[in-house]
Amino acid sequence: MLTEWEAIVAPTQAGSRNVRLADSQHPLDFRIGKDHRARYVFQLDAYCAEPSALELPKMTALTCDLEQLSEGRARLSLVLGNAADFQNFALMCTSLMLATEMLAPGESAQGLVTVLDEVHHWQEMLRRRAEKKLSKPERIGLMGELLFLRDVLAARIGWKSALKCWNGPGGDEQDFVVGSNIFEVKTQVVTADRRIRISSEDQLDPVQGRILICNQGIAPIPTCEPSGRTLNSIVSEVRQAAEASGYGSAELLEIALLEARYEERSEYGEEIWVLVDRNYYEVKGDFPRIERGELRAGVDQVNYKIRVSDCVRYTVDVDEAFGGMDNE
Repeated sequence: MLTEWEAIVAPTQAGSRNVRLADSQHPLDFRIGKDHRARYVFQLDAYCAEPSALELPKMTALTCDLEQLSEGRARLSLVLGNAADFQNFALMCTSLMLATEMLAPGESAQGLVTVLDEVHHWQEMLRRRAEKKLSKPERIGLMGELLFLRDVLAARIGWKSALKCWNGPGGDEQDFVVGSNIFEVKTQVVTADRRIRISSEDQLDPVQGRILICNQGIAPIPTCEPSGRTLNSIVSEVRQAAEASGYGSAELLEIALLEARYEERSEYGEEIWVLVDRNYYEVKGDFPRIERGELRAGVDQVNYKIRVSDCVRYTVDVDEAFGGMDNE
């Protein structure tokens, strides 16, 4: 879509736009184009009974307008003010289309609401990304998910499908959802007494589906060791693989990296790590965990740790972990 968008010629008549259908296969009427000032435009025509009831986001980088076209029909327009922000703008628009691709053609009213919710999400995401760099636990967590994505998931189901399964950057409870199966990727520095941190009472609740923990141990190494990787170098390798895999994968990756608040920094190139081990544990039976149903009334937002040594008897190999999932 980036190349097609850039190729559109801006109209010469003041107040006019040159737009074309963004994707003929998408159920909603999304269009990309340029206005007479050569600004990038993204618009959606949809059914809308009460445009004034919808809350429009206010962003410094773009304008967001909702225009009444006729009775019960409106046009949402996003116009980018600064061409320097085009890449992020295009990624946001791609995510709006992804968020609505499962709707039916007659569900444009719901699509409009979903799109506005997604724009609000991007507004908050970009604000948080600009505030601060990733903490060390966040850097290790992101590196671990990228290693799992590259080494395991993409190798089994392809890059595009693997990236669509990646929920971790968006702050979801589950890191990867593959069909009805959930993978929690837990990565930590190798120690004699390793523990897995669980962030809520819902994270390992089997009511959500079959849950597997992918526990990865990493260790710091000297800069001269060729097997070592930094967060920046892992991102670079994953980008190259996603770009080489075909249409759409690179955009999905960049959206995920934005959601994870990653941007290349020199500090992220100073920590060099090597993967020591990777083990899979299936959460079932008496697996050590806390479930929501076990909590007393008034108790929530539980954080706890599990000793890795107590998970060993629930070990499964990688083929068992992915059993039956490759064709989902």
